[in-house]
Amino acid sequence: MTSEYSVPTAQSGIISGDLLDMTVTVLKTLSEPLRLQMLWALCEDDLTLSELAQLIGVSPTVASQLLSRLRTAGVLQTNKSGRHVIYSMHDELSRQFIRQTLDFAAHRLALQESVAEQLH
Repeated sequence: MTSEYSVPTAQSGIISGDLLDMTVTVLKTLSEPLRLQMLWALCEDDLTLSELAQLIGVSPTVASQLLSRLRTAGVLQTNKSGRHVIYSMHDELSRQFIRQTLDFAAHRLALQESVAEQLH
């Protein structure tokens, strides 16, 4: 899979400072399990605050705090529908990234389980 984005480098083999900072921000955003659960849910459908809170099993207050971090990171967008705010992934590339991240984790877990089986 090729990307339409080129990776700016300071010199060959070195990641530029801006790209490195953005990468760390993205990875830190994903490092909270409940935020990752929300993002996974939003890969499938646009949802309201109360739907997300109920889905991941937290209060609306906690869900709001989690969503705030995701909005600040630019991962989510919102739209108003009457009295409700609808949350959605910012773009298709964001959805693909979440799916690929979880696919990679599942791959690593399968490898880990395979090694464990070989040891027993």
